[in-house]
Amino acid sequence: MTALACLRIVIDPDKVVAGGDKLAAMVGKVAGAFLETRWRWPRRHGEIAPYAFLLADPRATRLDSAELVELSQELQLKLFGAEGGGHVSLATLEGDQDAVTRFAAVDPVELRSILSQGGEIEGLAGRISEITPAGVRVVSPPGETTALQPPPALGHARRAAPVLDDDIEASYRAIWFTLKNRFTGNSVFARRKGARTFFSTIDGAAEAPGPDAAAEFDLTCLEASPGALADSQGQLFVPISYSSAVHRDARERYLDAMERLPEAARPRLTAAVYGVPRAPTFAALSQLKTFLDPYFALIDLQTADPNFQIDTLATEAVSSVTLTLPDVEEGARWAAASRFMANRDAYQRRRIWPAITNVRSRRELEFCIKLRVPFLTGRAICEPLSAPATPRECTADHLPLQDVAATPEQARQAEAR
Repeated sequence: MTALACLRIVIDPDKVVAGGDKLAAMVGKVAGAFLETRWRWPRRHGEIAPYAFLLADPRATRLDSAELVELSQELQLKLFGAEGGGHVSLATLEGDQDAVTRFAAVDPVELRSILSQGGEIEGLAGRISEITPAGVRVVSPPGETTALQPPPALGHARRAAPVLDDDIEASYRAIWFTLKNRFTGNSVFARRKGARTFFSTIDGAAEAPGPDAAAEFDLTCLEASPGALADSQGQLFVPISYSSAVHRDARERYLDAMERLPEAARPRLTAAVYGVPRAPTFAALSQLKTFLDPYFALIDLQTADPNFQIDTLATEAVSSVTLTLPDVEEGARWAAASRFMANRDAYQRRRIWPAITNVRSRRELEFCIKLRVPFLTGRAICEPLSAPATPRECTADHLPLQDVAATPEQARQAEAR
């Protein structure tokens, strides 16, 4: 079942009158940009009236309103500044298509009255929530409550590590969205306790698992994922070997671990499929999507070939394609990044994000920013973390994000990794 909702942006009436069409256009631009980058496919969104958006999530039965708290914060700050010369709140109605469409046309005066005094809108069956920078409050039906709060701000301080199986320890790397100077999620890497090292699919071929170790590495990361999801916001990228995903016998080993992924959190799960060749066949991609789609909202293809054949992929076939920079001298790495991003227009036509990983130095970071690479990962972005980084703004000047361990022993362990 698809979760449907109408999102209304509610602003002080005197500000709406004074701002006129200019204010409506600004609100549409800010909200549209937020949804374009955060409410990603297969979820859908569209502006259906001034100050009103339609939201659809085919992988959920209920809207996760907590994701919209940050939109409320952004609108409040960009429209009225830190001092607050006005008030912004969001209102959502979750229901069927007819109720959602009619909610977009509810008079703003009536809507503000419902938000402040409670009650229901005659003839509209659904769940109405108010979303402000302080959190989420269910307005109706009466008696339903919520305790959702906005994501906590994360400095470089260490957060409590997720609760994992006693036999597993995990490491995390934050993903940086260059267009917004913002961390949007994490990659999870896990190992059995006693193993010599953490494998990593974002630090180059030398750090990635070999063919014999890939399945065990993937399964360990899948086992670590429920704990990571419970302790984090944003997307969680889980490594999956391309070779395993396209071979039926290998896939059987993964099903039990995937079934244990929490269903409610699956909209935040991305399968980071590594070891993808330059030109994966249509049959292989079809098998991969059939295998992963029931468990992951998004699929990222990770390739070491800067000449990846994006033109062979269908529109929105996957959510993103990530180039792993080669383990060679700097000039050749930069040349690979340039060749990959030379196909930017092809990626845009197919509505697939390009990304680059294994970014190692400040010079490489600055070069990738000049190339306008949307998503970056690697040691120049984030050192290995003992707990997932919370989505938050962070400029390039403050990179890489580093783990601050709570004790000297934890610091030594982090350095050893």
